[in-house]
Amino acid sequence: MYSATGEINKISELYRTFCLAVINTAMTKNEEIKKSTQEWMLLHASHFTHAVTLTLKPYREVMTCKGLTIQRLTAIEAKENFRQFMRRLNTVVYGNATKRFGAGVHVIPVIEGVVTEKLLHYHCMMGNFRAGADDALIASAIRAAWLQTDFGNMQIDIQPLTADGWIDYITKEVGIGDADNVDYDNVHIPKD
Repeated sequence: MYSATGEINKISELYRTFCLAVINTAMTKNEEIKKSTQEWMLLHASHFTHAVTLTLKPYREVMTCKGLTIQRLTAIEAKENFRQFMRRLNTVVYGNATKRFGAGVHVIPVIEGVVTEKLLHYHCMMGNFRAGADDALIASAIRAAWLQTDFGNMQIDIQPLTADGWIDYITKEVGIGDADNVDYDNVHIPKD
């Protein structure tokens, strides 16, 4: 005898099994992305000395021919803002050697808040500052360069780097929604 309830239960069970398989596959893929990103960062961690957090303003006011308007921050503007920051920081730290010899601060920036819809901010590993530069001078250069950018906000945190803990922290959103939050366009690592 045909039972509609039995068929519905079988279909429900198959659907549940399918959904769990999809979730497990997605979690595995996300975990793989996160793990490979962390391994890549650990490979380069010896070149970095500072852990830096830089916050961004959610908008800025811009004067146009039609008057004052508001420009909202997007991930694209955030990346361009970070590029602007690195140009300024490299000029402060290395002066003309940046253009003449390609000298520059090493950085791995991770943008956070893209998928989770938090306020966008950057966590970075930075190193290769001029020999003899103390932490106060480095912090001052970072603050000055960041605050001169269009979206740079005043909340800035600069600490000595402890690679393992910092890498775990800055990759906490990596793999969420298939996102790899490392801003590869702005990565500057030494050429081995």
